[in-house]
Amino acid sequence: MIQNTSANIHRITAALGIAATLPLVFFLTANVLKYELGFLPEWQVPLIHPAILIGGVLVAIIVNAWSIFDVGVSRSGRKFNIAIGITANAWNLTALILACVFFAVMIIYLFFENVLGAIGA
Repeated sequence: MIQNTSANIHRITAALGIAATLPLVFFLTANVLKYELGFLPEWQVPLIHPAILIGGVLVAIIVNAWSIFDVGVSRSGRKFNIAIGITANAWNLTALILACVFFAVMIIYLFFENVLGAIGA
């Protein structure tokens, strides 16, 4: 019974992570299709608030990392022992990797759009 509840929690956190990443996936895909590849020239890309884009992907990273990683700390004398365990759950790992990849793409996009655009490169 406990194992089934744990499996349900992993499924819920994976679904939450993927759902929280979808606005960023949509935004980046729409911008690449419109501005970089020239598809959909008459279509207006909907504006999505940055808090939803960045916040959603950070929620996805935190929730799935929390579900996958198990950190234990113990102390013996003056020495601290830290043990990190990883639960091999394919859906949570997939959601975590998806969120990390799209977060990195968003950071690179922001760098090229704002920093290099401001200096005229």
